[in-house]
Amino acid sequence: MSQSYNINMRTKYYLITLFILLLGLHSLNLRAENVDKNSTTTLSTNEKTDPSVQSRVGTAGRDYHMGILDLIEVKVLYADDLGRTIRIDSRGNISLPLVGEIHAAGLTTYELEQTIAKKLATDYVQNPQVTVFIKEFTSQRMTVQGVVSRAGVYEIAGQASLLQALSMAGGLMDKGDESAIKIIRKRPGESEQTLTFDMNEIRENKISDPNLENGDIVLVEEKKPISVQGAVKTPGIYYLRGKVTLMQALSKAGGDDANISDKGDVRVTTTKPNGAQVTVAYDISDIQRGRAADPQLMPGDLVVVTSSAFKSITSGITNTIRGFIGFKPI
Repeated sequence: MSQSYNINMRTKYYLITLFILLLGLHSLNLRAENVDKNSTTTLSTNEKTDPSVQSRVGTAGRDYHMGILDLIEVKVLYADDLGRTIRIDSRGNISLPLVGEIHAAGLTTYELEQTIAKKLATDYVQNPQVTVFIKEFTSQRMTVQGVVSRAGVYEIAGQASLLQALSMAGGLMDKGDESAIKIIRKRPGESEQTLTFDMNEIRENKISDPNLENGDIVLVEEKKPISVQGAVKTPGIYYLRGKVTLMQALSKAGGDDANISDKGDVRVTTTKPNGAQVTVAYDISDIQRGRAADPQLMPGDLVVVTSSAFKSITSGITNTIRGFIGFKPI
C-alpha cells in the first residue's frame, strides 16, 4: 500500500511539473508573438518616417538646381554600401556604385533621386528608396544688367531668387520695365533660353518668385513711357510704376486744364504688337462720377485731352477782356 501510494505521488508530481513546463512554454510563445508584432509595427513606422519620403513633401532647397562643385550626399535605404558623399565634377557629373556616371548639374535633388532610383531598379534593387542631400553649396555667379541702380556681377552662396538678385542690384530705376524682366539662361549642352517675368505678378503672389541658376543673366529693359498731351497742365512723357490707369496718368500731368479741356473727349491711342494703332475715346466726367470704369493704360500709350472749341473761344474772350481791363495808358 505504501509503495502504491508513493507511485501515485510521483505520478502526480511529474504531471504537475509537466503542466508547469507546458504553461511556461506557452507564455514564452505569446511573448515571442508580441515581439514580432512590435518589430513589424516599428518597421512600418520607420518606413513612414523615412527621410527619403519626407524629403519629397517639400523641404527647403528642393527647387535648387545643383551646380558644378556642389558637394552632395547620396543614400540608399537598407543599402549603405551604395551611398556616397561626392562632389559634382567640372563636367557636371557624378559616379556611383552599380549606377555609373550620371549628369547631375542642372538637376534638383528630387530629379537626381528619381534618376538614381530608376537606374538601380532596372537590374539591382527592388523599389529603391534614394535620398540626396546638398552638404555644400558652391558660389553661384549671376549678372544683373539694364535699368537697375547697381548693374554688375554678383556671387551668391546657395539659392537666390529673381527678386533677391534685383534687390542686391539696388532695385529698378524709374525707367525700368517691371512687367517684362528677362532671365537669360544657358545650361551646358542646351540652347540659350529666355524667360520673361512680371514683377507685379510675383509681388501679388500670382506667380512664384523664380529661382536663378549659376550663370543666369537678369536683364531689365527700359519701359515705354506714357505720353500725356493736349489740354493738361503739364504735358509730357511719364514713366509710371505698376498698373497705371487713365486718371492716374492725367493726375501725373497735373490734371486736365478745366478752362479749355473737353472732358467728354479724352483719347487713348495704343500701339498693338503688330504695329496697328487703336484709339478709344473716354468721358472722364463719367469716370470721375463713378459711372464708368477707369481704364488701364499700356506702356507706350498716348493720352490726348482735346480742347473744347466753345471753352477755347470763351477763354480767349475772357483773356482779351482781362487784357483791356488791365491796360494802363502811358
